[in-house]
Amino acid sequence: MKTVLLGLIAGVMVLAAMPACARTCYEKAAATSVILADQERLAPEDKPAPQKEDYVTYYTQADVEMLARLIWAEAGGIGSDTERACVAWTVLNRLDSPDFAGETIAEVVTAPGQFYYLDWAPLEEEFLTLAGDVLKRWNDEKNGLDDTGRVLPAGYFWFAGDGRHNYFRDAFHGGDRWDYSLDSPYET
Repeated sequence: MKTVLLGLIAGVMVLAAMPACARTCYEKAAATSVILADQERLAPEDKPAPQKEDYVTYYTQADVEMLARLIWAEAGGIGSDTERACVAWTVLNRLDSPDFAGETIAEVVTAPGQFYYLDWAPLEEEFLTLAGDVLKRWNDEKNGLDDTGRVLPAGYFWFAGDGRHNYFRDAFHGGDRWDYSLDSPYET
């Protein structure tokens, strides 16, 4: 006890002689040392769980609106929200791939000859909601979360439609056509 008291007195004397900015740094370091020492004494099951890095948001409201307009233009007449969501996933697959040009959603969507994007398309609530949901799921995936509700695998970059359905492929010509075998959060 006597040693601890002498250490505290010496610490106060050192602090008093330090400039204010150095004193603040020293106090923070000392407080951190005490916390770390206390945690080292805890049993492994009592130690605080390591914190995951901060959750990062990779999209903006403008991205939501752009994808909503694209879904309206490419799949507005299609009755399946899963098929509509796949349009947005196609954009995100291209954005995440090093094989396609574009550093942003806007650059991918507006690349010449790629998508039927209409900047005047209406912002209807159902398409805004769907675009926001897909972007949230993609964002969760980019932050390392599992089972986010992806409805189109990462390797599918192309699609074509007949007015009733869109058909997603993993090659520009031919390739495998997506069979919608992933569980969809959109269909009941």
